[in-house]
Amino acid sequence: MQRFETHICLVCQNEEFNITPALHADFKPGNVLLIYTSWHKQKALNLAEIFNRYHIKTRFMEIADKKNTLTISQKINAAIDLILSQNISKDLQPVVLNVTGGSQLLSLISYEIFIERKLPAFYVNKASDRLYFLPLKDQHSYQFELNDRLKLKDYLLAYGIKPVNEINPHEQIPKNHQKVCDQLIQHIDKYQKSLGKFNYYASQSGKSYQSKMNPSDLHDRDFMELVKLFVDLDIMTFNGKVLDFKNEVNRFFCNGGWLEEYVFVQLRSLKKQLMIQDIVMGLEIELPCGSKNELDVAFMANNRFYLIECKTKKYAGHTAGNNTLYKLDTLKNYGSSQSKALLVSYHKLTLSNRRRASDYQLTIISAYQIKHLKQHIIDWMKEETS
Repeated sequence: MQRFETHICLVCQNEEFNITPALHADFKPGNVLLIYTSWHKQKALNLAEIFNRYHIKTRFMEIADKKNTLTISQKINAAIDLILSQNISKDLQPVVLNVTGGSQLLSLISYEIFIERKLPAFYVNKASDRLYFLPLKDQHSYQFELNDRLKLKDYLLAYGIKPVNEINPHEQIPKNHQKVCDQLIQHIDKYQKSLGKFNYYASQSGKSYQSKMNPSDLHDRDFMELVKLFVDLDIMTFNGKVLDFKNEVNRFFCNGGWLEEYVFVQLRSLKKQLMIQDIVMGLEIELPCGSKNELDVAFMANNRFYLIECKTKKYAGHTAGNNTLYKLDTLKNYGSSQSKALLVSYHKLTLSNRRRASDYQLTIISAYQIKHLKQHIIDWMKEETS
């Protein structure tokens, strides 16, 4: 495989396609030149931070007037001349153009210059994650599949999203937690109605982690079986009057965190089959606007970002459900247009919610579908992204 001393990358959108070729083991350059307009300066700085982490030197070229084709051509030609004059390696070709990330105009101008100067250029197919050298003369044009090396931290940073807490893809889930999850999924018909009440007590426990039970709930057979399930597995205690969740970890687990853990465990068991390269649960992030959010479950597979929101509450009306879907869509759209998002809900959502999810190009797995969660996730990941 031919390697190049310098990759010229065009900064605009889908920034992971500027990163993945540079991280490919046999294609890694020594330098990257980032060409960007002033509007995308921060994106260029984000990319430079990632490249520097992998010991790739970064240079910048700003396009002040993105509509002035003559000036753009002159600046790109000057940059190529400088790269060629400085190249002294006998083992590496001097320069190659990555046309994937740029605006249409910048990509066309850059590619035309490289064709005229008989210099190589390539494009990354966003659906297949394969790199193709241009022009595509026939089906035998030189191509290869990129290594799945992009990590969540790098992906998020490329879009200006900062992790607040540590990413731990190897987090151990307690066995008693897994047993509870399995029971709640296997007997969803029994526990679905009572779970909302259980969530309420957990959410109201406060700093003491204790909630006084309403005496009438002692006569709710399904609810008391749910309490017994958690007590028997030593996740909480009950003295006949007060539910004691013991600590914040258990309180969070009882208040719906169990579904996050269940989804996380199921995904991790599919890691080899789905070629998942990085996965995390409960990641707190800070968005470029400064607001903070939590990603229930997020992972990278085939260099694509996947986001899953997990909900155990039953929405009283379509408004609350639509708010959740809006949040999920917003978080998805802070990243690449190739990212995908999924809502896993213990309860069935309304027709209005499902229509809104379709509008946002979000997928829903809910209620009894969760019993076959693995297969639904596999099917979801196979769906093409527009």
